[in-house]
Amino acid sequence: MLKEGEMGSCFRIKRQSKDEGPLLKNGSVLLEKLIASSDAKGYDVGQEISRYVHFVLYKGFLRGREISVKRYGSYNKCLETAITDIVISSQMSVHKNVLKLIGCCLETQNPVLVYEYGGEKNLQRLMFDVSDGQLEPLTWKSRIKIAMDIANAVAYLHTALSRPVINRGLSLISIVIDTNYVAKLSDFSLSVAIPKGKSHVVEDTISGVVGYIAPEVFLGILLLELLTRRKSGDHNVEEAPFRAFVSNYVESNRLTEIVDQSILSERINGNELVSLAKIALCCTQENPENRRMITDVAKQLRLLNKDCKLC
Repeated sequence: MLKEGEMGSCFRIKRQSKDEGPLLKNGSVLLEKLIASSDAKGYDVGQEISRYVHFVLYKGFLRGREISVKRYGSYNKCLETAITDIVISSQMSVHKNVLKLIGCCLETQNPVLVYEYGGEKNLQRLMFDVSDGQLEPLTWKSRIKIAMDIANAVAYLHTALSRPVINRGLSLISIVIDTNYVAKLSDFSLSVAIPKGKSHVVEDTISGVVGYIAPEVFLGILLLELLTRRKSGDHNVEEAPFRAFVSNYVESNRLTEIVDQSILSERINGNELVSLAKIALCCTQENPENRRMITDVAKQLRLLNKDCKLC
């Protein structure tokens, strides 16, 4: 049986010279054998954690230890996105709100990435699939903590790497929530570095990314959805765009009328609800110049989370 430490050579792209190529070939072969010897139950749909555009994240087992296995599709674009995922994930794995990459294999028909196990629930399911009776609605404190976790990880991505990176693939489905309600980003495949001398990526010049929105806008929409437990995409735009809809209730001091009723039963300071709504509305301003920097949003959410703990 191969040692788990042998997987490290598979993804330490940052430490390799250009002559060695993006992956160590022998390391890939070792990991392929290791993956083959692990129990992923033949990629059973019952073990799915998340299904995204070009990959599926499964729960698996290795020597009795739970792991997460990401299996990409077999079409050409998948190899390119998988490599991007590996490069960024390997640099981000030090962050507590990122699913830790422990190995990869690109020599199989479908690229495979192996991660620590981060739980079998994604944020999409936790927020909106509670009607089946198996999941309890998220508490207010859990929602604030999850929002803070995501903002911290995105802010780190923007500030801690050698060049700021934008994750264009942020989605509720790719955010894994563990048993302690710690949120972890699990996908960086559509990430792109901000061009030198620029402060942001111009959205309408990005090719190949359908429906891309800036990370701060994604976070703002997420905050509104956490607050109301309404899907922004399902909102009746004839009534008003989702942002304007919430803004109207905030301005008329009627926010509690649209807040998720399950959290209103908790002992919540009404100012916290308004604070979260205002952060969200600022993140989703139409003019990018009027939006808050993701680092500022993360700081505000940390303060709000601290206040919640004192309640």
